[in-house]
Amino acid sequence: MLNALYNDINWEGVTSIGFDMDGTLYDEYDFIYQVYSEINHQLIQNEEALSFMLHRWLEKGSSYSYIFDETYKEFSKITISKDLFIQKALEVFRTYIPTLSLTKRNKYLLEYCQNNFNIFLVTDGNKILQERKFISLGLSRYFESSNVILTGKYASEYHKPSNKSLEFLNLDITRSVFFGDRDKDETFALSSKMQFQRVYNMIKVPK
Repeated sequence: MLNALYNDINWEGVTSIGFDMDGTLYDEYDFIYQVYSEINHQLIQNEEALSFMLHRWLEKGSSYSYIFDETYKEFSKITISKDLFIQKALEVFRTYIPTLSLTKRNKYLLEYCQNNFNIFLVTDGNKILQERKFISLGLSRYFESSNVILTGKYASEYHKPSNKSLEFLNLDITRSVFFGDRDKDETFALSSKMQFQRVYNMIKVPK
């Protein structure tokens, strides 16, 4: 089955499959839409502001850190100070409880991999927020807790593209394939002697 879907991978001898979470196992835009809607509801209450934030995220990606600064500058009717606005927006972002789901395709993929390989997950980001996403997606059904690495629990030297977090896994990483959606996932995988499969679950912003 995987030979047909991902024919650029040499599947002979592969015993483990690893996954990133955001943008790989689900479309991260689903989360971003929910949390930015909540930020807009609590702090701005302007549909144009919501559209602005979403468009900037689609343009710049999740690693871009100035969306709230730009939103404050763009919408002059925000009545609180810039520092307080950014502080409150980040509080909402980091404490939000999302409602997320896997596609039927990804459920089937995870079930197949679970039954035929050792599977593991390595994801960056705020540890509490990533735990909430993990729970919302129902991923505990597929991944053993010992094979789930939330790098946000550890110092920055454990975050991707570093492969230092793999020391927590008792697996033969050199016989693994890693699924991810970003350049740092590819660097993480290849520096660990894993094969890498890029997936595309993100909506692309129109030019």
